[in-house]
Amino acid sequence: MSSLTNRYGSPKKSLSKKTRRNLIIGGLAFGILFALYLAWATMSKVEFKDNSFEVISPTEAWTLVDITKDAKDTAQCEIRALNESYAIVGWKTLTIGPTEGKGKVTQQFDVTLRTESLATTVGVEECKIIKTN
Repeated sequence: MSSLTNRYGSPKKSLSKKTRRNLIIGGLAFGILFALYLAWATMSKVEFKDNSFEVISPTEAWTLVDITKDAKDTAQCEIRALNESYAIVGWKTLTIGPTEGKGKVTQQFDVTLRTESLATTVGVEECKIIKTN
């Protein structure tokens, strides 16, 4: 045995079962906490509702949307118009600043978009908070 030890070195010590178990538990706990953090960080603090839309002409469309956010926050909403192939033919960025009041506030917006071609649907693509006061 000593000739093998001299040639290849002494065998490496493996982790004990207790150490291995603790590392697995720690890794799982870290993974769960990280997933919870990502879920919390990506939660939208802005809610939106498409009420109605109208295609006015091949170059113009209109929509009525409700945006709900904290009164003190500034939000940015992307309004888009799609054609029958689901291609974007019109786009507008709507910035909603702080308003009077406290807590959640719902506002209604009447949005007109210029379009490159005939749209078949118009609505909110997404909303996000860009500034919190």
